[in-house]
Amino acid sequence: MNSKDVRARIKEFSKIRENAEKDEAALLEVALFVEDVFGIILTDEEICEVNLGTHQATEGFVLKKLTIPQ
Repeated sequence: MNSKDVRARIKEFSKIRENAEKDEAALLEVALFVEDVFGIILTDEEICEVNLGTHQATEGFVLKKLTIPQ
C-alpha cells in the first residue's frame, strides 16, 4: 500500500467529515474505519480530532502509522 492507496481509501469513506472534531460519534466511526481498513489498532489517546478530525489529518495519521512517506 502506498500514499495514493491510502488517500483513495479514505476518500471512499464518506463518513469522514470536516467537522468530525465536533462530533464524537463521527470520530469513533473514523477510528473504526481506520482500524478495519488499514489494520491499525488505535489507542484511546490517538482517537482525537488532531489525528482523525479531517480528511487530511486522517490521511497523515494513517501514513505515519503505516510508515509510508507522504
